[in-house]
Amino acid sequence: MNRSQVVASLQMNYQAIKEGKGKWFDKRVAYTFARSFVDKEHHFSDTDFRRMEEILQGELKMFNVLVQPVRGILLGMLLANGKSKELAIHTLLTDYQRLRDVGFRASSYSYFSAYLLQFTETAEKEFVVRRGQSIFEEIKTHHYFLTGAEDGSIAIALAQQEQLESLTTKQVGDLVEEYYQALNECGFHKSNQLQFAAATAAMLTGEFSIELVEEVKNVIDELKQLGLRFRPEFYNSIITIGFLATLKKVDFRVLEEYLELLDEKTNLRFYKDFRYSLALGLLIHEEMSILSNDNLNISALTITMMMAQEASAAAAAIAVSVAASNSSS
Repeated sequence: MNRSQVVASLQMNYQAIKEGKGKWFDKRVAYTFARSFVDKEHHFSDTDFRRMEEILQGELKMFNVLVQPVRGILLGMLLANGKSKELAIHTLLTDYQRLRDVGFRASSYSYFSAYLLQFTETAEKEFVVRRGQSIFEEIKTHHYFLTGAEDGSIAIALAQQEQLESLTTKQVGDLVEEYYQALNECGFHKSNQLQFAAATAAMLTGEFSIELVEEVKNVIDELKQLGLRFRPEFYNSIITIGFLATLKKVDFRVLEEYLELLDEKTNLRFYKDFRYSLALGLLIHEEMSILSNDNLNISALTITMMMAQEASAAAAAIAVSVAASNSSS
């Protein structure tokens, strides 16, 4: 699939979402949802979505914490990965309860952590959940007021990484903090987005990498030359591209092409920063898909886990943005 076809697929799935049950979704939610289906053999099905949402609502208690936009994005990721049966919902809710039982918060974002657990063998889930909770607490010791429920998926993803298995949970937390401080010195503002990016760096490298930090500086310069502002919502993408640059040369002309195609073919004219985020995500997906075939540092699971983390972060940012918009109107 060439880049024009990728964006055409994105737009086609977006239109299907907006013409169905997702017609009330914020555009950014719908595009985040649609992106899950890019490069998949099947497209968004409103019939499947309605059926899965009905099953989910039937199993949830009347008063629950799983609200939009998280619910829509979460169901979209399940459907995009071929999880369209009642068992997928049952597994999600069972894993959510696993998380709650060890101390994870009752939150919409904890469902993203539960989603990640589907990629762990059942016999290992209890260990991963407990290790994840311990990692979460270690991260929290460094930034008590910054660390919230939306960081749970970061902790679970770190607990799932084989290359971090030799580290204690304290060492994992310290590694995230080491990246946090180093990236702050590179110009990243202290924020939850920086903590998310630092955790991604730890997940990708398994140890502190000076080379990654240097490549991140180069990526920032490249993006500035393209006119992209250095904003918090781009932090995680910058880290990921920096990591890719330690493995191969990244062609930023590809990013320009995606930006042009998104400007031409999508309905995001008034969402410039989100359009940039989407283009960065498409570039990363393309580069990672190539590497996953012949590089042990990148696996299909890692790509899926990162997309889930990014979806969690996007949902949090969109929810804040929509709430602010509503309060000012």
